[in-house]
Amino acid sequence: MKALAIINTELLPEESIRNKETIDILGTSVTTGVVDITRPNFDVKNPQNDDFVLVRVDAFSCNYRDKALIVKAAINMKNNGISAKPVSFFGSDFVGTIMEVGSGVTDLKIGMRVIPNCYYPYIEYEGVATGVVTNEASRGWLKLHKSKLLPIPDDMNDYVAASFSIGAQTSSSMIRRCNIKNTDKILVTSSRSNTSMFIIKSLLADGHDVTALTTTDWSGKELDFVAPAKIIKIERGLDSWEELNLGKFDVVFDPFYDLHLLNCIPHLNFNGRYITCGFKNQHSSFEEKTDDMRSNKFNLLMLQAMINNLYIIGNCIGTTEDLRVAISKFNPDIAPIHIDKIVDVYHGAEFLDTTYNVQSRFGKVVMTYKD
Repeated sequence: MKALAIINTELLPEESIRNKETIDILGTSVTTGVVDITRPNFDVKNPQNDDFVLVRVDAFSCNYRDKALIVKAAINMKNNGISAKPVSFFGSDFVGTIMEVGSGVTDLKIGMRVIPNCYYPYIEYEGVATGVVTNEASRGWLKLHKSKLLPIPDDMNDYVAASFSIGAQTSSSMIRRCNIKNTDKILVTSSRSNTSMFIIKSLLADGHDVTALTTTDWSGKELDFVAPAKIIKIERGLDSWEELNLGKFDVVFDPFYDLHLLNCIPHLNFNGRYITCGFKNQHSSFEEKTDDMRSNKFNLLMLQAMINNLYIIGNCIGTTEDLRVAISKFNPDIAPIHIDKIVDVYHGAEFLDTTYNVQSRFGKVVMTYKD
């Protein structure tokens, strides 16, 4: 199989790499290339494989969490040279086809299309880690425990499927934990982020009143994709949202607490719920001058939280049931996420560049491994 990887140019000979390209991600030089990966041996008679399956990755995509992993891998290769790995794979969302199954696997069959089940925080099988299934979807071949995969319906195409698991599982969990009522007013920040888009689309499907903030201009087609949500543009790094006259909300969904928490709290009603699932500056190179880090306002924030009986909720991914619910609600006519671009394995630099450097990107960029 041809697979996309981060290349250590000091270790990997030129003849073993195809389509070597270098791009910049926030000041870090990242070299990508196509390498050959042989199909792993999977002995179905070996008891150690009883509860495992062999998956061939058909397509994958990258999330914000992958950005820090890619940058760290590239920096490690630059700083440590021959002491670092020759290649590094990446990607945490994928769709694949089951090619082999162990004797203890009953719910998954050869030929099934599956997506990762990143259940967290509850342990479902002793010795099997919770959380993200893999950081190396671009490797192309994955041996995974049966609990870490769920089948998908035939009407979910590979491109949506390769963009689905983490966003759907996280958004389903966040919405469940906020106990939303029909009368609640809801605010979603960073509305062009993939997690926020999943949240918006799911809330709209259930008939909720949604206002979404953005720092980017949206086209008419993009606005139609999230209609009837109200989209409000704000300036990047705005110190206060008071001048926006947003009013008060019962629930705030925020994917980047280090950017928005301090501005969100004053806009919550009594007994309001603020929920977050991540932060922007996951690596020192990600920080920008427009980022608002007013740590001196922490005491004021907590005072407002106490006086108004607010709930500040942290969320990490979700349960198996959260993902099952998201899959069951899937409607191919109302896509939960927009697919911005589809590229093949020989366009690795374009894949990463569009994913992380193009501000106008709307939705997910998908790398397909199918011919």
